[in-house]
This record gives sequence, C-alpha cells and structure tokens, in this order.
Amino acid sequence: MAHAKKAKVKHTVDLSSSTISSLPQEIKAKILSNLSIHMAVRASVLSSDWRNLWTIMPDIFLCDSKFCSVCPSSDSSEAFYISGRSKFVTLVDLALSLHKGTLDTFQIHGAQSYHDVFARWMYMLSTKRPGAITIKLTSGPQYKIPSSLFSISHLYLLYLKNCSISLPKKFEGFRLLRVLKLKVFSTTDSDISNLISSCPLLDVVRLKYFEGISCLSIQSQTLEILEVEGNFEDIHVDAPNLLHMYLTLSNTEDHQSVPVQGDRKSYLKQTFGSLTHITTLSVSGSFLTYLSKGCMLTEVPGVFDHLETVHMERCLWKWTEVLASCSLFQKALLLSELEIFVSLHTHCIIFCHYSFS
Repeated sequence: MAHAKKAKVKHTVDLSSSTISSLPQEIKAKILSNLSIHMAVRASVLSSDWRNLWTIMPDIFLCDSKFCSVCPSSDSSEAFYISGRSKFVTLVDLALSLHKGTLDTFQIHGAQSYHDVFARWMYMLSTKRPGAITIKLTSGPQYKIPSSLFSISHLYLLYLKNCSISLPKKFEGFRLLRVLKLKVFSTTDSDISNLISSCPLLDVVRLKYFEGISCLSIQSQTLEILEVEGNFEDIHVDAPNLLHMYLTLSNTEDHQSVPVQGDRKSYLKQTFGSLTHITTLSVSGSFLTYLSKGCMLTEVPGVFDHLETVHMERCLWKWTEVLASCSLFQKALLLSELEIFVSLHTHCIIFCHYSFS
C-alpha cells in the first residue's frame, strides 16, 4: 500500500509539471511572478523553459522576505540566512540578465544588505529601460544611487527608499517622469531642486525623512500634489497648478515663533505666493510656527480663492501661530472644511471638525 501511494503521488507531480509546462508563456510568466523566491530560483536554474520566461515578463517584483527573515542565533540558522541571501542575489541576477523584452515595472524590496551587488543591479536595470522603478532596500547605510539610473529616459515613476542622491553633472532630467517618491534619503539643496525642475511632466512629489536639505526649493509648472515631511530651515514653492499640499516640519527647536522687528520676509508669501489653484492644504508639526516667523503685518498673498479643505495637526498654537492661521483663512472664501487636532498634553487630544455650507 505504501508503494502504491508513492507511485500515485509521483505520477500526480509529473502530470502537474507536464501540464504547467504546456501552458502559454504569458500564463507561465504570471505563475513565475507569484512563486516564492525558493521556487522561482529552483525553476529558473533547473529548467530552461522557466528560465526563458524572465525574458518576456513585463513586470518584475522581487522581495527577500521569504528567505532572509531569520535572525542568526546558531550556526545552522546563520547558514540558512546566508543561503537565503545568496538565493535572492541569484534571483535578481537572473531576472535582470535574462530579460530581453519590454520591461514596464521593476520593484525590489529587501531587508538585508546588498551594498556589494547594488551597483551591478542598477547598471543592468538601466540597460532594460523600465518605465517604473521602486527600490526599497532598508538595511544598513543609505544606498548611493549610481549615475546609470539617472540615464533612464523612459521613467514615469521613481520611488527610492534609504538612498543617497547626487545628480551626475550631465543629468538631462526625466522627461516623462510623473511621480517622484523619496523616503529616508540624503541629498543637497541644489540636487533636489534640479531633480524636480528637470521633470517637465511631474504630477506628484512626495519627500519624507531627508537629510542635507536646508532650503527646499520646489519649482514645477505641472505639479498637482506635493507632500513634504522632514526638517528644513526654509522652503520656496513655485507651482501654480498645485492642487493638494501636505507639509510637516518635524523640528520645532529651530523655528521659534517670536516675530523679529523689521523682518520684512514673508514666509507665507514665499510658500503660498504662486499657489493660485490649491484646493487642499494640510499643515502639521511646527510648520505653522515656520509660517509665523518674521513680520506678521506684511501683506498676505492674494491666493486661496480655490481653497476648500484645511487640516492642521500637532501645532503649538501660540499667538503668532493663531495670526498665521488667520492669514491663511481670511481670503479662503470657498473654505468648506476645517480639521484641527490639538494636543494639550500626552494623554489629551482634541479634534475639531468644521463644515461650512
């Protein structure tokens, strides 16, 4: 009976394998993209039919979570960890080296360090000229983005996490880029400004948790959504078609709300002066403190005639911040919704929601 069962199981596996192998390439490519890393590597190494599927896959998503999630506590678990990382490196190498068709989307997520192979991966990726790139490699120091990635002219989406950005001298911009997302990154004032201004079709910019930026300059004629969360000393926004803006300034120590006598710099104007179409505004952290700096009696910019929704959270609500808020509201004639979160102390949060009809 035991032998009969073995024969039956073996026959079933062979039949299943034969059936899958006879499927059209497009369906097999979909199956391969949903396999675990272990199965994908095994199939690609052992079978030329499966290995050739990497040449036609339009979307590649790679994640090391299946094999690199073990914390080494013994020799055996450490060996398992090293083996998992090695298999993931093999899988990425296979995917990038074998691909010959049109690559629309490339995503890679990793919780282990791949600094030793990152430059090679980025060079191979640049030769495939994908339309959308997402890189989330979160372990260890920030990954320095090589110049090869900035040569991909067909990008329409770029999402980088845990990276260091330094534009090459001959950077010509991403002419088709519409979405730019950067998270946990470092760069300079000039590089982030040039990167954004060199993308003539940009619709969405999200910048979170950055270092090295003192004066953040956003210049874009097409930008519709802007989200900024981090520490900076100054911000300039020139985006006449911006519709939705979300601003969070984390560091309160560098932004005292005491007006300076004779200071004629209008922080309201340099931030909102060009935003003639904005409909949604969210201010959080100490950004309201930033807006209240300088002379609050300067003329308020003539904007906000399309502003409908305002959200304010984690503000200190000193008297200068109240004045800044009034400056924001006094020309928002179409304002229909206002949300205010006030934290009185650690265990007390007040939420106010106002709807205007």
